[in-house]
Amino acid sequence: MPTPTAAPVHPPPAAALTIFLSSTIGDYECYRRAVQDVLLRKAECACFLSEDWIGGYDATLEKCRQRVCQSAGFILLLGHWYGSIPPGREQSITHLEFEWARERWQGDPFPKMAVLRPKPGTQVDDTLKEEALRILATRDQEERDRHAARLLKFHAEVDDRQTEWRTIRTFADIHDLREHTLVIGRDWRGYTPMAAAQGLVDAEKGAAEPRLRDDQLGRLGREPQHAALRKVLSGLAAHPDVPAVAVLVNGDRDAGQRAFVTYVQGSLLKNHRPKRKIGRLPPGSSTLPALVAWVARTLGLAGATGVDTPEALADGVVEELQHQPLHFAIDRVAADYPGGVAAFQRDLWQPFWTRLKLLRSQRQVANRLVAIVTDHSGAAGDWHGSVVDAQGTKSADDFSRLIALPRLGPVDETDLYDWFDALEVPDDPPGRRQELMRRALRDEESGELDGTPLHVFERLQGERLWSEGDDA
Repeated sequence: MPTPTAAPVHPPPAAALTIFLSSTIGDYECYRRAVQDVLLRKAECACFLSEDWIGGYDATLEKCRQRVCQSAGFILLLGHWYGSIPPGREQSITHLEFEWARERWQGDPFPKMAVLRPKPGTQVDDTLKEEALRILATRDQEERDRHAARLLKFHAEVDDRQTEWRTIRTFADIHDLREHTLVIGRDWRGYTPMAAAQGLVDAEKGAAEPRLRDDQLGRLGREPQHAALRKVLSGLAAHPDVPAVAVLVNGDRDAGQRAFVTYVQGSLLKNHRPKRKIGRLPPGSSTLPALVAWVARTLGLAGATGVDTPEALADGVVEELQHQPLHFAIDRVAADYPGGVAAFQRDLWQPFWTRLKLLRSQRQVANRLVAIVTDHSGAAGDWHGSVVDAQGTKSADDFSRLIALPRLGPVDETDLYDWFDALEVPDDPPGRRQELMRRALRDEESGELDGTPLHVFERLQGERLWSEGDDA
Protein backbone atom coordinates (compact mmCIF):
# COMPACT_ATOMS: atom_id res chain seq x y z
CA MET A 1 0.00 0.00 0.00
CA PRO A 2 1.56 3.33 -1.02
CA THR A 3 2.26 6.15 1.38
CA PRO A 4 -0.75 8.48 1.33
CA THR A 5 -0.27 11.93 -0.10
CA ALA A 6 -3.58 13.33 -1.35
CA ALA A 7 -6.63 14.65 0.45
CA PRO A 8 -10.27 14.04 -0.48
CA VAL A 9 -11.44 16.35 -3.24
CA HIS A 10 -14.88 17.01 -1.75
CA PRO A 11 -15.63 17.57 1.94
CA PRO A 12 -18.38 15.30 3.26
CA PRO A 13 -21.79 16.80 3.98
CA ALA A 14 -22.78 17.43 7.57
CA ALA A 15 -23.93 14.31 9.44
CA ALA A 16 -22.84 12.16 6.48
CA LEU A 17 -22.87 8.39 6.79
CA THR A 18 -19.26 7.17 6.64
CA ILE A 19 -18.51 4.26 4.31
CA PHE A 20 -15.30 2.25 4.27
CA LEU A 21 -14.20 1.39 0.72
CA SER A 22 -12.10 -1.76 0.56
CA SER A 23 -10.13 -2.90 -2.49
CA THR A 24 -6.63 -3.40 -3.74
CA ILE A 25 -5.20 -0.06 -4.85
CA GLY A 26 -2.72 -0.66 -7.67
CA ASP A 27 -5.38 -2.03 -10.02
CA TYR A 28 -8.48 -0.20 -8.73
CA GLU A 29 -7.11 3.32 -8.22
CA CYS A 30 -9.29 5.26 -10.70
CA TYR A 31 -12.39 3.24 -9.77
CA ARG A 32 -11.89 4.03 -6.10
CA ARG A 33 -11.93 7.74 -6.88
CA ALA A 34 -15.12 7.32 -8.91
CA VAL A 35 -16.82 5.56 -5.99
CA GLN A 36 -15.66 8.23 -3.55
CA ASP A 37 -16.89 10.99 -5.85
CA VAL A 38 -20.41 9.64 -6.32
CA LEU A 39 -20.79 8.83 -2.62
CA LEU A 40 -19.72 12.29 -1.51
CA ARG A 41 -21.48 14.39 -4.14
CA LYS A 42 -24.69 12.46 -4.80
CA ALA A 43 -25.34 10.02 -1.95
CA GLU A 44 -24.27 12.33 0.92
CA CYS A 45 -21.95 9.68 2.30
CA ALA A 46 -18.40 10.30 3.50
CA CYS A 47 -15.84 7.96 1.94
CA PHE A 48 -12.23 8.39 3.01
CA LEU A 49 -9.72 6.35 1.01
CA SER A 50 -6.73 4.77 2.72
CA GLU A 51 -4.38 6.48 0.26
CA ASP A 52 -5.61 9.81 1.65
CA TRP A 53 -4.85 9.04 5.29
CA ILE A 54 -2.18 10.99 7.13
CA GLY A 55 0.49 8.66 8.46
CA GLY A 56 2.98 6.01 7.44
CA TYR A 57 2.82 2.36 6.50
CA ASP A 58 3.55 1.10 10.02
CA ALA A 59 0.19 2.32 11.32
CA THR A 60 -1.81 1.25 8.26
CA LEU A 61 -3.01 -2.15 9.48
CA GLU A 62 -4.32 -0.98 12.84
CA LYS A 63 -5.78 2.15 11.29
CA CYS A 64 -7.61 0.00 8.72
CA ARG A 65 -9.12 -2.13 11.45
CA GLN A 66 -10.22 0.91 13.45
CA ARG A 67 -11.75 2.58 10.41
CA VAL A 68 -13.69 -0.55 9.47
CA CYS A 69 -15.02 -0.92 13.00
CA GLN A 70 -16.02 2.75 13.18
CA SER A 71 -17.65 2.91 9.74
CA ALA A 72 -21.39 2.81 9.13
CA GLY A 73 -21.10 0.91 5.85
CA PHE A 74 -18.61 -1.29 3.98
CA ILE A 75 -18.16 -1.65 0.21
CA LEU A 76 -15.74 -4.20 -1.23
CA LEU A 77 -14.48 -3.97 -4.81
CA LEU A 78 -13.43 -7.49 -5.72
CA GLY A 79 -10.89 -7.98 -8.51
CA HIS A 80 -8.12 -10.28 -9.76
CA TRP A 81 -5.21 -9.05 -7.62
CA TYR A 82 -5.16 -10.57 -4.12
CA GLY A 83 -3.22 -7.69 -2.59
CA SER A 84 -0.23 -7.14 -0.35
CA ILE A 85 0.24 -9.35 2.71
CA PRO A 86 1.55 -7.51 5.80
CA PRO A 87 4.56 -8.97 7.62
CA GLY A 88 3.54 -11.71 10.04
CA ARG A 89 0.16 -12.25 8.37
CA GLU A 90 -1.23 -14.91 6.03
CA GLN A 91 -3.90 -12.71 4.45
CA SER A 92 -3.84 -9.54 2.39
CA ILE A 93 -4.99 -6.22 3.83
CA THR A 94 -8.13 -6.35 1.67
CA HIS A 95 -8.93 -9.86 2.92
CA LEU A 96 -8.42 -8.75 6.51
CA GLU A 97 -10.68 -5.72 5.98
CA PHE A 98 -13.45 -8.02 4.80
CA GLU A 99 -13.09 -10.24 7.86
CA TRP A 100 -13.16 -7.22 10.17
CA ALA A 101 -16.33 -6.02 8.45
CA ARG A 102 -17.99 -9.40 8.98
CA GLU A 103 -17.11 -9.20 12.66
CA ARG A 104 -18.35 -5.60 12.78
CA TRP A 105 -21.81 -6.58 11.48
CA GLN A 106 -22.01 -10.10 12.89
CA GLY A 107 -25.55 -10.85 14.00
CA ASP A 108 -27.02 -7.82 12.21
CA PRO A 109 -30.00 -8.99 10.09
CA PHE A 110 -29.44 -6.12 7.63
CA PRO A 111 -25.69 -5.44 7.58
CA LYS A 112 -24.55 -2.43 5.57
CA MET A 113 -22.12 -4.48 3.49
CA ALA A 114 -21.95 -4.62 -0.30
CA VAL A 115 -19.68 -6.37 -2.79
CA LEU A 116 -19.07 -5.21 -6.36
CA ARG A 117 -16.95 -6.93 -8.97
CA PRO A 118 -16.43 -6.62 -12.76
CA LYS A 119 -18.74 -8.53 -15.06
CA PRO A 120 -16.83 -11.41 -16.73
CA GLY A 121 -15.96 -10.82 -20.36
CA THR A 122 -16.21 -7.02 -20.24
CA GLN A 123 -13.41 -4.60 -21.03
CA VAL A 124 -13.13 -3.52 -17.40
CA ASP A 125 -12.73 -7.17 -16.36
CA ASP A 126 -9.98 -7.70 -18.93
CA THR A 127 -8.25 -4.49 -17.82
CA LEU A 128 -8.27 -5.52 -14.16
CA LYS A 129 -6.87 -8.94 -15.08
CA GLU A 130 -4.04 -7.27 -17.00
CA GLU A 131 -3.31 -4.97 -14.06
CA ALA A 132 -3.21 -7.96 -11.69
CA LEU A 133 -0.71 -9.75 -13.95
CA ARG A 134 1.39 -6.60 -14.19
CA ILE A 135 1.55 -6.23 -10.42
CA LEU A 136 2.17 -9.94 -9.87
CA ALA A 137 5.13 -9.88 -12.27
CA THR A 138 6.94 -7.55 -9.85
CA ARG A 139 6.61 -9.99 -6.90
CA ASP A 140 8.87 -12.86 -5.89
CA GLN A 141 8.37 -16.41 -7.13
CA GLU A 142 6.82 -17.71 -3.90
CA GLU A 143 4.10 -15.03 -3.97
CA ARG A 144 3.41 -15.68 -7.65
CA ASP A 145 3.07 -19.43 -6.99
CA ARG A 146 0.59 -18.95 -4.14
CA HIS A 147 -1.41 -16.08 -5.60
CA ALA A 148 -4.08 -18.06 -7.46
CA ALA A 149 -4.91 -20.26 -4.45
CA ARG A 150 -5.11 -17.27 -2.10
CA LEU A 151 -7.35 -15.33 -4.48
CA LEU A 152 -9.63 -18.32 -5.03
CA LYS A 153 -10.03 -18.86 -1.28
CA PHE A 154 -10.82 -15.17 -0.72
CA HIS A 155 -13.43 -15.11 -3.49
CA ALA A 156 -15.04 -18.28 -2.14
CA GLU A 157 -15.25 -16.72 1.32
CA VAL A 158 -16.89 -13.58 -0.05
CA ASP A 159 -19.24 -15.51 -2.33
CA ASP A 160 -20.52 -17.80 0.43
CA ARG A 161 -23.97 -18.68 -0.90
CA GLN A 162 -25.07 -19.95 2.51
CA THR A 163 -25.05 -16.34 3.72
CA GLU A 164 -28.20 -14.64 2.46
CA TRP A 165 -27.04 -11.02 2.65
CA ARG A 166 -24.17 -11.49 0.26
CA THR A 167 -25.62 -10.43 -3.06
CA ILE A 168 -22.71 -9.58 -5.32
CA ARG A 169 -23.40 -6.92 -7.94
CA THR A 170 -21.42 -6.90 -11.18
CA PHE A 171 -20.49 -3.79 -13.15
CA ALA A 172 -19.69 -3.55 -16.85
CA ASP A 173 -17.95 -0.15 -16.81
CA ILE A 174 -17.28 2.83 -14.58
CA HIS A 175 -20.80 4.20 -15.17
CA ASP A 176 -22.27 0.91 -13.93
CA LEU A 177 -20.05 1.08 -10.85
CA ARG A 178 -21.11 4.64 -10.07
CA GLU A 179 -24.79 3.79 -10.47
CA HIS A 180 -24.59 0.77 -8.17
CA THR A 181 -22.66 2.80 -5.61
CA LEU A 182 -25.19 5.64 -5.70
CA VAL A 183 -28.08 3.24 -5.09
CA ILE A 184 -26.21 1.54 -2.24
CA GLY A 185 -25.30 4.83 -0.56
CA ARG A 186 -28.78 6.30 -0.81
CA ASP A 187 -30.39 3.09 0.43
CA TRP A 188 -28.08 3.07 3.45
CA ARG A 189 -28.92 6.71 4.07
CA GLY A 190 -32.56 5.65 4.19
CA TYR A 191 -33.74 7.52 1.09
CA THR A 192 -36.30 4.94 -0.02
CA PRO A 193 -40.04 5.31 -0.59
CA MET A 194 -40.78 2.72 2.12
CA ALA A 195 -38.61 4.52 4.67
CA ALA A 196 -40.31 7.80 3.92
CA ALA A 197 -43.75 6.23 4.26
CA GLN A 198 -42.78 4.76 7.63
CA GLY A 199 -41.35 8.06 8.87
CA LEU A 200 -37.86 6.60 9.20
CA VAL A 201 -36.16 9.48 7.37
CA ASP A 202 -36.31 13.22 7.81
CA ALA A 203 -39.45 14.30 5.95
CA GLU A 204 -37.99 17.66 4.99
CA LYS A 205 -34.80 16.07 3.76
CA GLY A 206 -36.74 13.50 1.79
CA ALA A 207 -38.88 16.21 0.26
CA ALA A 208 -35.88 18.27 -0.73
CA GLU A 209 -34.27 15.45 -2.71
CA PRO A 210 -36.89 12.81 -3.56
CA ARG A 211 -35.33 9.75 -5.12
CA LEU A 212 -36.75 8.70 -8.46
CA ARG A 213 -38.45 5.31 -8.44
CA ASP A 214 -37.64 2.59 -10.95
CA ASP A 215 -41.12 2.78 -12.42
CA GLN A 216 -40.67 6.51 -13.06
CA LEU A 217 -37.29 6.01 -14.72
CA GLY A 218 -38.66 3.06 -16.71
CA ARG A 219 -41.19 5.39 -18.30
CA LEU A 220 -38.51 7.62 -19.84
CA GLY A 221 -38.50 7.32 -23.63
CA ARG A 222 -40.50 4.10 -23.58
CA GLU A 223 -43.89 5.14 -24.99
CA PRO A 224 -43.36 3.07 -28.22
CA GLN A 225 -42.69 -0.09 -26.20
CA HIS A 226 -45.48 0.60 -23.70
CA ALA A 227 -47.98 1.31 -26.49
CA ALA A 228 -46.95 -1.85 -28.36
CA LEU A 229 -47.48 -3.99 -25.27
CA ARG A 230 -50.81 -2.32 -24.53
CA LYS A 231 -51.92 -3.17 -28.07
CA VAL A 232 -50.78 -6.78 -27.71
CA LEU A 233 -52.72 -7.21 -24.46
CA SER A 234 -55.88 -5.52 -25.71
CA GLY A 235 -55.66 -7.54 -28.92
CA LEU A 236 -55.99 -10.79 -26.99
CA ALA A 237 -59.74 -10.21 -27.12
CA ALA A 238 -59.56 -11.34 -30.74
CA HIS A 239 -57.99 -14.63 -29.66
CA PRO A 240 -60.11 -16.01 -26.79
CA ASP A 241 -58.32 -19.37 -26.88
CA VAL A 242 -54.87 -17.86 -26.21
CA PRO A 243 -54.02 -18.77 -22.58
CA ALA A 244 -50.83 -16.78 -22.09
CA VAL A 245 -48.46 -14.32 -23.71
CA ALA A 246 -44.69 -14.02 -23.27
CA VAL A 247 -43.21 -10.60 -24.05
CA LEU A 248 -39.55 -10.06 -24.92
CA VAL A 249 -37.99 -6.80 -23.72
CA ASN A 250 -34.65 -6.42 -25.47
CA GLY A 251 -31.87 -3.88 -25.88
CA ASP A 252 -28.21 -3.27 -25.10
CA ARG A 253 -26.94 -4.05 -21.60
CA ASP A 254 -27.39 -0.41 -20.47
CA ALA A 255 -30.88 0.06 -21.97
CA GLY A 256 -32.75 -0.01 -18.65
CA GLN A 257 -34.73 -3.21 -19.13
CA ARG A 258 -35.43 -3.72 -15.44
CA ALA A 259 -36.75 -0.19 -14.96
CA PHE A 260 -39.07 -0.55 -17.95
CA VAL A 261 -40.40 -3.86 -16.64
CA THR A 262 -41.10 -2.21 -13.28
CA TYR A 263 -43.05 0.51 -15.09
CA VAL A 264 -45.09 -2.13 -16.95
CA GLN A 265 -45.77 -4.07 -13.76
CA GLY A 266 -47.20 -0.97 -12.12
CA SER A 267 -49.31 0.10 -15.09
CA LEU A 268 -50.44 -2.51 -17.63
CA LEU A 269 -50.08 -5.42 -15.22
CA LYS A 270 -51.25 -3.71 -12.03
CA ASN A 271 -54.12 -6.22 -11.62
CA HIS A 272 -51.94 -9.29 -12.14
CA ARG A 273 -50.52 -11.37 -9.33
CA PRO A 274 -48.19 -11.98 -7.63
CA LYS A 275 -46.71 -8.54 -6.92
CA ARG A 276 -43.05 -9.43 -7.32
CA LYS A 277 -40.11 -7.63 -8.86
CA ILE A 278 -38.28 -8.99 -11.86
CA GLY A 279 -35.83 -11.72 -10.85
CA ARG A 280 -32.97 -13.83 -12.18
CA LEU A 281 -32.29 -17.52 -12.07
CA PRO A 282 -30.00 -18.29 -9.13
CA PRO A 283 -26.50 -19.61 -9.90
CA GLY A 284 -26.55 -23.32 -10.69
CA SER A 285 -30.16 -23.19 -11.96
CA SER A 286 -29.38 -23.51 -15.66
CA THR A 287 -31.36 -26.71 -16.30
CA LEU A 288 -34.95 -26.93 -17.49
CA PRO A 289 -36.25 -28.50 -14.21
CA ALA A 290 -34.56 -25.69 -12.25
CA LEU A 291 -36.05 -23.05 -14.56
CA VAL A 292 -39.53 -24.54 -14.20
CA ALA A 293 -39.16 -24.74 -10.43
CA TRP A 294 -38.08 -21.07 -10.30
CA VAL A 295 -41.16 -19.97 -12.26
CA ALA A 296 -43.43 -22.08 -10.01
CA ARG A 297 -41.95 -20.52 -6.86
CA THR A 298 -42.13 -17.02 -8.33
CA LEU A 299 -45.83 -17.51 -9.11
CA GLY A 300 -46.42 -18.86 -5.60
CA LEU A 301 -48.02 -22.07 -6.86
CA ALA A 302 -49.26 -24.59 -4.32
CA GLY A 303 -46.91 -27.57 -4.25
CA ALA A 304 -44.27 -25.66 -6.22
CA THR A 305 -41.49 -27.85 -4.84
CA GLY A 306 -42.53 -30.82 -6.95
CA VAL A 307 -43.08 -28.90 -10.20
CA ASP A 308 -40.23 -29.66 -12.60
CA THR A 309 -41.74 -29.95 -16.12
CA PRO A 310 -43.51 -27.37 -18.31
CA GLU A 311 -46.62 -29.55 -18.34
CA ALA A 312 -46.71 -29.79 -14.54
CA LEU A 313 -46.25 -26.02 -14.41
CA ALA A 314 -49.31 -25.59 -16.65
CA ASP A 315 -51.32 -27.86 -14.34
CA GLY A 316 -50.52 -25.61 -11.39
CA VAL A 317 -51.01 -22.35 -13.28
CA VAL A 318 -54.49 -23.20 -14.54
CA GLU A 319 -55.66 -23.72 -10.96
CA GLU A 320 -54.51 -20.21 -10.02
CA LEU A 321 -55.94 -18.66 -13.20
CA GLN A 322 -59.40 -19.66 -12.02
CA HIS A 323 -59.01 -16.98 -9.33
CA GLN A 324 -56.82 -14.23 -10.79
CA PRO A 325 -54.60 -13.22 -13.74
CA LEU A 326 -50.93 -14.06 -13.23
CA HIS A 327 -47.58 -12.76 -14.35
CA PHE A 328 -43.86 -13.32 -13.82
CA ALA A 329 -40.79 -11.47 -15.08
CA ILE A 330 -37.41 -13.11 -15.65
CA ASP A 331 -34.26 -11.09 -16.30
CA ARG A 332 -31.19 -11.83 -18.45
CA VAL A 333 -32.30 -15.14 -19.93
CA ALA A 334 -29.45 -15.18 -22.45
CA ALA A 335 -26.90 -14.93 -19.65
CA ASP A 336 -28.45 -17.43 -17.24
CA TYR A 337 -30.08 -20.15 -19.38
CA PRO A 338 -28.05 -22.11 -21.98
CA GLY A 339 -29.31 -21.29 -25.45
CA GLY A 340 -30.86 -18.01 -24.33
CA VAL A 341 -34.18 -16.76 -25.68
CA ALA A 342 -34.56 -19.46 -28.33
CA ALA A 343 -33.98 -22.25 -25.80
CA PHE A 344 -36.37 -20.64 -23.29
CA GLN A 345 -39.11 -20.62 -25.95
CA ARG A 346 -38.38 -24.16 -27.13
CA ASP A 347 -37.81 -25.86 -23.79
CA LEU A 348 -40.29 -24.09 -21.52
CA TRP A 349 -42.71 -21.72 -23.22
CA GLN A 350 -43.89 -23.84 -26.18
CA PRO A 351 -44.78 -27.01 -24.19
CA PHE A 352 -46.13 -24.98 -21.27
CA TRP A 353 -48.32 -22.83 -23.56
CA THR A 354 -49.66 -25.86 -25.45
CA ARG A 355 -50.63 -27.69 -22.27
CA LEU A 356 -52.13 -24.57 -20.68
CA LYS A 357 -54.21 -23.86 -23.78
CA LEU A 358 -55.82 -27.30 -23.54
CA LEU A 359 -56.49 -27.08 -19.79
CA ARG A 360 -57.85 -23.54 -19.95
CA SER A 361 -60.26 -24.49 -22.72
CA GLN A 362 -61.48 -27.54 -20.83
CA ARG A 363 -62.14 -25.58 -17.65
CA GLN A 364 -63.50 -22.41 -19.28
CA VAL A 365 -61.02 -20.14 -17.48
CA ALA A 366 -61.10 -16.47 -18.46
CA ASN A 367 -57.87 -15.21 -16.85
CA ARG A 368 -54.49 -15.35 -18.59
CA LEU A 369 -50.81 -15.41 -17.68
CA VAL A 370 -48.32 -12.80 -18.89
CA ALA A 371 -44.59 -13.52 -18.85
CA ILE A 372 -41.93 -10.85 -19.38
CA VAL A 373 -38.49 -11.98 -20.52
CA THR A 374 -35.57 -9.57 -20.83
CA ASP A 375 -32.53 -9.90 -23.01
CA HIS A 376 -29.40 -7.75 -22.84
CA SER A 377 -27.35 -9.50 -25.51
CA GLY A 378 -28.79 -7.96 -28.68
CA ALA A 379 -28.41 -11.35 -30.37
CA ALA A 380 -31.61 -11.09 -32.44
CA GLY A 381 -30.11 -13.33 -35.12
CA ASP A 382 -30.38 -16.28 -32.74
CA TRP A 383 -34.15 -15.87 -32.24
CA HIS A 384 -35.34 -17.11 -35.64
CA GLY A 385 -38.55 -19.11 -35.25
CA SER A 386 -38.87 -18.41 -31.53
CA VAL A 387 -39.89 -14.73 -31.62
CA VAL A 388 -42.47 -12.66 -33.52
CA ASP A 389 -42.68 -8.88 -33.86
CA ALA A 390 -45.22 -7.20 -31.59
CA GLN A 391 -46.17 -4.80 -34.36
CA GLY A 392 -47.02 -7.48 -36.93
CA THR A 393 -50.29 -9.33 -37.56
CA LYS A 394 -50.51 -12.37 -35.29
CA SER A 395 -52.46 -15.61 -35.35
CA ALA A 396 -53.37 -17.46 -32.17
CA ASP A 397 -50.46 -19.87 -32.60
CA ASP A 398 -47.99 -16.98 -32.77
CA PHE A 399 -48.47 -16.56 -29.02
CA SER A 400 -46.72 -19.88 -28.47
CA ARG A 401 -43.62 -17.85 -29.34
CA LEU A 402 -42.26 -14.75 -27.63
CA ILE A 403 -43.65 -11.38 -28.69
CA ALA A 404 -40.77 -8.92 -29.17
CA LEU A 405 -41.45 -5.29 -28.27
CA PRO A 406 -39.60 -2.54 -30.15
CA ARG A 407 -35.96 -2.55 -29.12
CA LEU A 408 -35.07 -0.27 -26.18
CA GLY A 409 -32.84 2.49 -27.50
CA PRO A 410 -31.05 5.59 -26.19
CA VAL A 411 -32.83 8.57 -24.66
CA ASP A 412 -33.01 11.88 -26.52
CA GLU A 413 -34.12 15.40 -25.61
CA THR A 414 -37.68 14.88 -26.89
CA ASP A 415 -38.01 11.84 -24.61
CA LEU A 416 -36.92 13.92 -21.64
CA TYR A 417 -39.32 16.77 -22.36
CA ASP A 418 -42.21 14.30 -22.68
CA TRP A 419 -41.13 12.65 -19.44
CA PHE A 420 -40.85 15.94 -17.56
CA ASP A 421 -44.38 16.74 -18.71
CA ALA A 422 -45.77 13.36 -17.65
CA LEU A 423 -44.17 13.66 -14.19
CA GLU A 424 -45.16 17.33 -13.87
CA VAL A 425 -41.60 18.52 -13.31
CA PRO A 426 -41.84 22.32 -12.87
CA ASP A 427 -40.42 24.55 -15.61
CA ASP A 428 -40.04 27.46 -13.22
CA PRO A 429 -38.05 29.58 -13.80
CA PRO A 430 -38.54 29.31 -17.57
CA GLY A 431 -35.78 27.21 -19.11
CA ARG A 432 -35.40 24.96 -16.07
CA ARG A 433 -36.53 21.84 -17.94
CA GLN A 434 -34.11 22.65 -20.74
CA GLU A 435 -31.20 22.87 -18.29
CA LEU A 436 -32.24 19.60 -16.65
CA MET A 437 -32.37 17.98 -20.08
CA ARG A 438 -28.86 19.17 -20.91
CA ARG A 439 -27.42 17.87 -17.65
CA ALA A 440 -29.19 14.53 -18.03
CA LEU A 441 -27.78 13.95 -21.52
CA ARG A 442 -24.21 15.18 -21.01
CA ASP A 443 -21.40 13.04 -19.66
CA GLU A 444 -19.82 14.85 -16.72
CA GLU A 445 -16.28 13.72 -17.49
CA SER A 446 -16.05 14.02 -21.28
CA GLY A 447 -18.72 16.67 -21.85
CA GLU A 448 -20.06 14.58 -24.74
CA LEU A 449 -23.74 13.86 -25.32
CA ASP A 450 -24.66 10.44 -23.94
CA GLY A 451 -28.22 9.14 -24.04
CA THR A 452 -27.43 5.69 -22.67
CA PRO A 453 -30.45 5.02 -20.43
CA LEU A 454 -28.61 3.78 -17.32
CA HIS A 455 -26.21 6.71 -17.52
CA VAL A 456 -29.12 9.15 -17.87
CA PHE A 457 -30.83 7.48 -14.88
CA GLU A 458 -27.73 8.03 -12.76
CA ARG A 459 -27.53 11.71 -13.65
CA LEU A 460 -31.23 12.25 -12.98
CA GLN A 461 -30.90 10.64 -9.55
CA GLY A 462 -28.57 13.49 -8.62
CA GLU A 463 -31.04 16.20 -9.63
CA ARG A 464 -33.76 17.88 -7.58
CA LEU A 465 -36.70 17.65 -10.00
CA TRP A 466 -39.39 18.92 -7.66
CA SER A 467 -39.44 21.70 -5.11
CA GLU A 468 -39.95 21.00 -1.43
CA GLY A 469 -43.44 19.79 -0.72
CA ASP A 470 -44.14 18.76 -4.31
CA ASP A 471 -45.39 15.23 -4.85
CA ALA A 472 -42.80 13.20 -6.74
